[in-house]
Amino acid sequence: MRKIYLFCFLFMLNGLIAQKKDKLYPITAYEKVWQEKNSDARLKMIKSIWLEDSTFEDPSASIKGTAAFNNVINEFYKKFPDAVLTSGAKIVKDNYVTWEWKIVDSKGKLIMAGRDFARLNGKGQVSKIIGFWDKDATLPEADVVKNLETDNFKVVAKYYECLFKTRDFDIMATLIEEGAVYTQATGLPYGGTYVGFSEWNKMFAKAGEFFDLQIEKEPTYFSDASKNEVIIYFTINCKAKKSGKTMSMPISEHFELKNGKITAVRPFYYDTKQFAEFLKSKK
Repeated sequence: MRKIYLFCFLFMLNGLIAQKKDKLYPITAYEKVWQEKNSDARLKMIKSIWLEDSTFEDPSASIKGTAAFNNVINEFYKKFPDAVLTSGAKIVKDNYVTWEWKIVDSKGKLIMAGRDFARLNGKGQVSKIIGFWDKDATLPEADVVKNLETDNFKVVAKYYECLFKTRDFDIMATLIEEGAVYTQATGLPYGGTYVGFSEWNKMFAKAGEFFDLQIEKEPTYFSDASKNEVIIYFTINCKAKKSGKTMSMPISEHFELKNGKITAVRPFYYDTKQFAEFLKSKK
């Protein structure tokens, strides 16, 4: 008889464990969603556990629906592309689950940590997630700004390399936001406002009709990361195609960026009038 009782007890225990595992499935899938960096693949995963009236709330966002949740994760990875999520044991009570988590970078440096509370709908889907951040563990604002500044510098440096050294406009195109604005001084023969990378290409081609250039002094970088702005200062040496004359000219270029892409460029020439006359001069 004791064996029968023991068997029944073990059967019920296994059933409870299996039930708990099934209940945790949407949380397991939710964590995999955060580990998937491909936006399209992630959206498919989100739709398997997330409803259009499911909500996500933390200090950075308060949203509803699958696309909005996917966008929150997209924006996170734009700021922290090498982030790695780890999480602790789950505590389950009825249709509620809570657990601690932390996010580190590729070098193991802590980015942020906190605790999430989830409400499940009992049908394998998440109704609501509320995230609480551990402010003492969160990356200091100064470090966030510094990281953003570093990322912006990398984008601008790659742009500079593509334009002045490799002439690789295919790679350059990946750095430019759709509808980005390039503003050249109107006094130049290729002056004006150009919207979109295809128009930028036309401007580059038109400028190339007037001069050849070499970099005389590599750029110095300045930044206001809080405004997503980068300024570079460098010197070019130009040879006018019409006259064959040469000229050195200091230039600064002002870049605006958003989400890791360039949205606007405005160059400033040391003496725009002199440079324009130089380009138009004849032998």
